[in-house]
Formats: sequence, structure tokens, C-alpha cells
Amino acid sequence: MTVLWSMLASTSLAFALLHLFIWAKGIQPWANLSFATAAIAIAVITGMELMAMRTTSIEQMALILRWAHLPLLVLWLAIICFVRCYFDAGRSWLAWLAVGLRAVALILSFSTGQNLFFDQITGLKQVAVLGSETISIAQGSLNPWYVVGPLSTVVLAAFVLDAAFTLWRGGTDTGRRRAIVFSSSIIFFLLTGTCHSALVNAGVINSPYIVGLSFMPILLAMSYELSFDLLHSAQLSDQLQDSEAELRLSKQRMRVAARSGELRMWEWDIVPDEIWSTDDDPRLYGISEPQKISFEHFLNILYEEDREQVRHSVERSFIKGNGHYESEFRITMPDGQVHWFNSRGRIEFSEDDQPLRMLGVTIDITRRKQAELAVQQQRNELTHLSRVTTLGELSGSLAHELNQPLAAILSNAQAAQRFLAHGNTDLAEIQDILKDIVNEDKRAVEVIQRLRLLLKKGEVQHLPVNLNKIVEEVLKIISSDLVNHNINVNIDLAKKLPAVIGDRVQLQQVLLNLIMNACEAMSHTNADRRRLFVHTEQNGIDKVQVSVGDQGPGIPSESLGNIFEPFFTTKLQGMGLGLPICRTIITAHGGQLWATNNTPRGAVFHFKLPTSPGESA
Repeated sequence: MTVLWSMLASTSLAFALLHLFIWAKGIQPWANLSFATAAIAIAVITGMELMAMRTTSIEQMALILRWAHLPLLVLWLAIICFVRCYFDAGRSWLAWLAVGLRAVALILSFSTGQNLFFDQITGLKQVAVLGSETISIAQGSLNPWYVVGPLSTVVLAAFVLDAAFTLWRGGTDTGRRRAIVFSSSIIFFLLTGTCHSALVNAGVINSPYIVGLSFMPILLAMSYELSFDLLHSAQLSDQLQDSEAELRLSKQRMRVAARSGELRMWEWDIVPDEIWSTDDDPRLYGISEPQKISFEHFLNILYEEDREQVRHSVERSFIKGNGHYESEFRITMPDGQVHWFNSRGRIEFSEDDQPLRMLGVTIDITRRKQAELAVQQQRNELTHLSRVTTLGELSGSLAHELNQPLAAILSNAQAAQRFLAHGNTDLAEIQDILKDIVNEDKRAVEVIQRLRLLLKKGEVQHLPVNLNKIVEEVLKIISSDLVNHNINVNIDLAKKLPAVIGDRVQLQQVLLNLIMNACEAMSHTNADRRRLFVHTEQNGIDKVQVSVGDQGPGIPSESLGNIFEPFFTTKLQGMGLGLPICRTIITAHGGQLWATNNTPRGAVFHFKLPTSPGESA
């Protein structure tokens, strides 16, 4: 019995020292301190039980049983603190009631009878246990206040069971496991420790007190939970180290990938207005070494033409529900070369929808832009060549268009010479002649200006244009050709037509090509049936549509899907580039070009373009 109880006390002290060390390290300090205190209390109780078994003096037995209620009070406090600190559960009033009853039991142990157990100990009974070993058991009259001790145990059990119910109701696997372990260990302690002590004091059974032994399951359960957390913390620490290593590796990979893809990752802390970037060359931002810069500093390093559109893109991303930023801009690099960049980001908002920071990435798109510019230049060259070729086909009609005003100028000038030669000059007549010369000269100048615009090879300019006016301008250019081919024109132009964003010359080229194709399609149609239809209308809220129709034979159904393919043609001397170029122009303007067969005969070519907000015809 001495060896066994000494081992129990030593085990409790070992647990106490271990968790005092953990408490000193600051790992769950209050839970570990509570556990260490409970373990020390159990060690003291176990030692007092061993002393009671070995005593031969009634006075010493009474003294031991009196002071035993002090470590019991400490034990109660330790258990309650552990449950409250570790599980954050259990009703406070139950905790205070359990501690209060235990404190009353301690006071009653010193103020009534020889201790709380006995009003008077009349003798010590020697009992043989575990074979031939003999221990002492107190005998005498019981203290009527003894019931306070078991009652405090019942309230403590209610407190722990209430905490266990709270953990179970939490629904987590860990909480339910803890609820089962603690509630079962408390019930074991009640059934064994408290009931057994009552039976021993009543003389029903001959056995030593086993409060320390019966509390071992609770001690082990508390130690298991704390050790489980320590083990889990160690596992988390290992995982954290692995994660940090993986994070460092990921950062290295990301840095290599960013350098390979010419990516720059950045973060803009909006509140203090600081921008951080992974750019290896800080001279790009006008600084000598890597540091955070402001948004205005960033704008100042951009091309002046790009600053406003970048600022507007950022301001749009601040709008609630948007948060997305994207823009393209140019920067002059330290070597003097101009680079194009595409930048994208996402705003993070606070709970009250205030922008906090923007995270994004910037990629160098200089090579792509150079390729696009080269393709655009080649496309412009081809478009210009097609335009010149078309005007070459109209050379006879254009010569006739110029010949008329020139002939009128000549005849009026000759008439003026004759009037002046006769001597009797009529000034009013001369003024009318000069007025006709000026008018015919202006007419010739308009024809030449229209030709110069179409023949000019310049940069594409996307500006608000009026499609109705473009239709009228093209019909003036081709009017002589229409008359020569006996083609009647039906014009139906919508009123208050919204303007579109586009290049005037290129859109004139598209209309000119479609009208000439319609005229050629009607070359074998009877003269009285040759009709050209030009129609404009608003298509939906933000589109304008133009239709050019003829009364020719129409487009064969097997060719309808191929007419916009390069080098596909139904003409004997055609190159098959006119319609593909027209579609390329319309597509570059953000529109669509398509063809349908007319009813009952002929074909119609349609194209629609997006409107320009705030502009109308």
C-alpha cells in the first residue's frame, strides 16, 4: 500500500512539474497552471491518505481528516478554473456554488466535532488488505454536517456536466470527444471517491480512503487533453515550417515565372497611398532604389497621353460593385525605349465599402503592340491599295464629273471675252457669268477634295461621324457612274440617326465598294429594272445599321458563306479582296458586315456599327 500510494503521489507530482514547466513557457498558461495545481492537490490528498492508513493515534487521525478538506478546496478551484479557461464552458453560478460549499465544508471541519467526517473518533480499527498488510481505519460517531462535502461534489459534477453538454451541443468532433471523456471521468470520481468515503466512514466497508486513486481518471483526462493540444501544436509547428518552406519555394518559382513572363506584381495600399512592386529596375519609377511610391508619382512616369485614361480606369474601379481595374499605358524605359504595358488589378473593400488596397499584375506587351502596329500598317496599305483600285475603276466617271464644271467654266469665260470684245459691256451680265464660274469652280474643288481624301494614305482616325452624310458623299462621288449605267437610286435615310465612332475615309470606302458591287451585279439586268437601295436605321439602343441592296441575280446559295473569304470571287477579273477588306474595316470599328438575298431578286449587304454616346445626326 505504501508503494502504491507513493507511486500515485509521485505520478501526480510528475504531471504537476511537467505542466508547471509548460505554463512557464506561456503555452495555454491558465489551463496548464490549473492542471498543475489540481495534480499537486491530488498528490497532497494521496499523501494524507497514506498517513491516515499508517497512523496509530486517534488525535493524529482526526488532524489528518480535518486538514484534508483544504487540498480538496484547492482541487475544486483548480478543476473549475481548468474547465472555464480550457473549454470556456460551464455556468458561473454552479462554479461559485461548488466552491462556496467546499469552503463551508472546510470551515465546518475546523468548527464542528473533530473534523467534518466524525463528531468524535472513538477508536482505530486495524484492517488487513492485499494479503497480510494492515492499515488503520477511524471509527466513531459521524458529524451531522458531513453532508455538505458530498453536496459540494454533486454541484461540481453538475458544473462539469453542464460544460460537457455545452461542448456536445457545439457539434464539433473534438468538443464531443472532450464532453464524453470529462463527463465519464467525473461520474467515475463521484461513484468511487465520494460514495466509497461515505461507506468507509459509516463502517459499512473496511477499506482505505481512495479519493486520490478515484481522481486519477480525471487527472489523466486533463493531462490527455493538454498533451493532445501540445502534440497538435507540434504537428502544426511542423506543418507551419513545411508551409513556410513551400511558401519560400513558391515565391522563388513565382519570381522566376514573373521574370520569364516579364510580369510585375504590385500592391497599392490606398489609405496611406503607397505602391509596392516586384520590378527589379526601380529606375523605371524614377527612383534610385526599391521603395514604395505614391499613385501620383506612378502617373507622372507614364506617357502624358495615357495618364488620364489610367486615372479614369482606377476611379471606375472604386465604384461599389465593380472593383476591377484594367488599362494599357506606355512608359519610357531607362534606355530611352518606349514600352507598352497591360495592367490589371482588383480592389479590396472594407465592411463599409471603402477601398483599402488594390492588388494586381502588369505585363510588358511591347512585342505584341509592335506586331499589332505592323499588322495594322499592312492592313492600311492593303486598304489604301483597294481604295486606289476602286477609284481607278471609276476613273471615267470621275473624269466626267470633273469635265462638267471645267467645260462650264470655259464656256462662261469665252462668253465674257465676247462681251468685252464688243465694247458695250453689260456689267450685270458679266457679274452673272463670274458667279457661274465661281460656282462651277467650287463644284470642281469639291470633286477634287473628295478624291484627295480617298487617295490619301494617312493614319486611321476614329471620330464621331454621321453615316447619313457619308452615304450622301459617296453617292456624289459615284453619281456620274450611276447615271451612265442607268441606275435609279432609292435613298431612305433615318432622321436623327445617332453618330458612330469611326474613320470617315474607311467607311466611305466600304460604302463605295458595296455600291459598286451592286452596280456591277445589275450590269446584265434590264435598264428599267436597275434599282439601287440605300437604307439607314437605328438598330436597337446602341447600334446603327446601313443596308445596300440591288436588283441583280442575287448570290448563289453555295457561295453565300464564302463571299467574305480572301481571294474568293464570282467576277471574271476580280481579285476577291474587296469584301474581305470591307469586313476587316467594319470589324475593326467594332461592327458586323453580312449579306442576304433580297426578295424577289437581288442581294442586300448590311453592316452595323456601335453608336457614339451623346452624338446624333
